[in-house]
Amino acid sequence: MEIEKFLKLLVEELELESPLTVTTNLKELEEWDSMVAMMLIGAVSNEFDMTLSAKDIEEITTVQSLINKIGVEKFS
Repeated sequence: MEIEKFLKLLVEELELESPLTVTTNLKELEEWDSMVAMMLIGAVSNEFDMTLSAKDIEEITTVQSLINKIGVEKFS
């Protein structure tokens, strides 16, 4: 998946008001809460067939760290 497409997918799936970049700190978003974290887990599961754990969510800060957790090789 292209990174730009992934960024747009996250904005849609997480119902965010503003666009994302790879340097965006997800936990600093105004919308960030436990529901958005669950939506993130669902979006990653649907797109990449992998399940993020609660520990993964704790460790993820930026979009880039999310991409790293999913696996950089899955992005073009």
